[in-house]
Amino acid sequence: MEKKYADFSGKWKMKSSENFEELLKALGVNVFLRKIAVTAASSPAVEISQQDETLSIKTSTSVRTTNVSFTVGETFNEATVDGRPCTVLPG
Repeated sequence: MEKKYADFSGKWKMKSSENFEELLKALGVNVFLRKIAVTAASSPAVEISQQDETLSIKTSTSVRTTNVSFTVGETFNEATVDGRPCTVLPG
């Protein structure tokens, strides 16, 4: 039987962002980079493309553009807002 997946493909706009600076602080991001990140992240353009369980997310802000691709349920590597490598574990 073929699995069906919700399709998140498309262009998305952020509706709200709460406690982002507090999250960055808890992650150890310095105050200068936090301020830049909070300002830049206030209106990102997000584009998602999806093939079955694999998603590619492109996030564009006034400061930079990031791309991340992953398969749902699998561990993957990416970088924090200040460039530190991290591993994302499935929840």
